[in-house]
Amino acid sequence: MDNHLSSVKNSCKLMKAFLDSDKELGVSELSRQLQLSKGAVHKLLMTLESEGFIKQNPANKQYSLGYTLLELGNKVLTNHNLAEFAKPLLQTLADTTQEFVCLCARDQYEAIYVDKIESKHPIRFNVDAYRRFPLYATSAARSILAFRDDRFIDHVLSEEIRTFTAYSMTTPEEIKERLNRIRANGYEVSSNMRNVGVTGIAAPIFDADGTVNASISMIGPTDRVQPHLDAFIQHVVTTTKDISNQLGFRGKS
Repeated sequence: MDNHLSSVKNSCKLMKAFLDSDKELGVSELSRQLQLSKGAVHKLLMTLESEGFIKQNPANKQYSLGYTLLELGNKVLTNHNLAEFAKPLLQTLADTTQEFVCLCARDQYEAIYVDKIESKHPIRFNVDAYRRFPLYATSAARSILAFRDDRFIDHVLSEEIRTFTAYSMTTPEEIKERLNRIRANGYEVSSNMRNVGVTGIAAPIFDADGTVNASISMIGPTDRVQPHLDAFIQHVVTTTKDISNQLGFRGKS
């Protein structure tokens, strides 16, 4: 039994139609997209306009999203806590992979782990919550840095590069090449760079405007991660895409 009100559902679909359009839409176009009669679409538009969710351009009679949605969106952002928001998906990723997973966020020019779920394996990787790292130092940090602009990246790499193992990258050029690969792939996989014998898989979280200020990573002993590498990559990428979409991102991640 469908417990959804069809009129409310159609109203939601109508407003979502504007997410994929960079222009105003008219009754005929909305009727075609929603597969509803022009009369039904017109009634929906009139109702939504009366509450400020839709506004009409008097010059061409076309419609766009109204300012009430902007107010609601700002309210969401004000109340938004990424750690709480992402927790259920973070837990699902941990349950699926049985490995350590964490949420990483950018704080100025550093990365900080703001949430984590530990692996249940007796032999496992762990990291302290709220620990800070340079934005080039870990798979999660690089997955954020890769999607910042060149000026920001140059600033991060202008100071002396810290190394953590014999496999750590040591020059800005080497790191930039790595960042280019992350952007192309949409994720990062690294072994031994921060801890020998450990492999991390990370992917970025995109905000509604396309910026990246956070990422999710899954980390475990290399000999346990490598046999499942492709599947684990897919799980991590799917998780960050789901979070990005729920944050309002509509681009290609």
